[in-house]
Amino acid sequence: MGLLILLTVLNGNAIMAATVYLPSLPSIGRALDIPAEVMPLTLTIYLMAFGFGQLLFGPLSDRLGRRRVLLAGLVAMVMGSVACAMAGSLTGLLAARLLQGLGAAAGMASGRAVLNDVYVGPAAARASSIVSASLALAPILAPLLGGLIEEGLGWRANFAFSGLITVVVLAALFFRLPETHRPGPPQASLARQMLHSYGLLLHSRAFLSLIIVSSCIYAGLHGFNSGAPAVMIETLGVSPVLYGLLAASASAGFFAGAMIASLFGLRLGVLHVISLGGLFLALGGIGLAVWVEMVGASVESIVISRMIWAIGMGLAMPTSMTAAIGLNRSMLGAGAALAGFTQTMGGALGAAAIAMFPAGNPHVLALVCGGTVVLGVLCWIGNYRAIRRAVTGE
Repeated sequence: MGLLILLTVLNGNAIMAATVYLPSLPSIGRALDIPAEVMPLTLTIYLMAFGFGQLLFGPLSDRLGRRRVLLAGLVAMVMGSVACAMAGSLTGLLAARLLQGLGAAAGMASGRAVLNDVYVGPAAARASSIVSASLALAPILAPLLGGLIEEGLGWRANFAFSGLITVVVLAALFFRLPETHRPGPPQASLARQMLHSYGLLLHSRAFLSLIIVSSCIYAGLHGFNSGAPAVMIETLGVSPVLYGLLAASASAGFFAGAMIASLFGLRLGVLHVISLGGLFLALGGIGLAVWVEMVGASVESIVISRMIWAIGMGLAMPTSMTAAIGLNRSMLGAGAALAGFTQTMGGALGAAAIAMFPAGNPHVLALVCGGTVVLGVLCWIGNYRAIRRAVTGE
């Protein structure tokens, strides 16, 4: 249980480091003389490093062992956080965010692989649900903490806070994390090993189907998060404070779904947990689209539908990710990396889909949420037999 708690904090810390400084963006712009329209690059470069870095560090942890890669990644993340806090120019800040994102990628890819090293089958899905609950808490805590730190200590303290949390996680894992994967002598160069591992994984219909399902859910998440503020605040007249509270209710739904998967996953089995999650996702996502088109948008319709959708996300997303990674236990690091990368890119596509249309249109928001659910459910149903054979061996 101690290791599971540490992996949960590790997971949440990578997400929190991405966004805890966002309340400080205006202050950073003024202090470093950076135009407001350029400041989002500081988030973009972190997410790009976080996504693509996992493709490298996953196979590297298969080759060198989890502990070494994970601890090195956390050291890099600390260095990046300190460099962010000391940055005196846009170039310096972007370089520091790049290092911070790469460090977070190494920790995330290795941490997911550790989870699948230690836990197998339904137990792994249960553990993943607990770890993934940090995905619900981190987006709530990050802006709240970031705003308080910005107001009391200034923007540099936000990056120092991220570095401090990472130091604590690093110290705890240094003393508590054993090596969970003992690699044999390398049979090929790292580049050839990466191509071999990713080639095998991409030829697995079950693996591809599971990560596509997870990525469709993540696309819906980031599509909603990108479009909902304009719809709720500008179109429906909700105050920013109330919007924050309503957004927290969706995170509570995700947390509830993840806890249900954790408590009943062993009894229900992986396939039934994902199917149940798909049912909630369909009720929430497609229900929102139908509600908006037939009745019209309202605060109540969005909040209720989003809560139902979030429960499905908590059930299906961590379970499908863990099932995909665990299909080939000889390359858990590569599986975790490819799954993490695909999920991150799915989120980026969801946000990009919303950005293609005028802001504040509830019909577009409902279309993206419902459309991503339809894609994910169709992928699940169309490939269910292949997934069942791969997961259960039947």
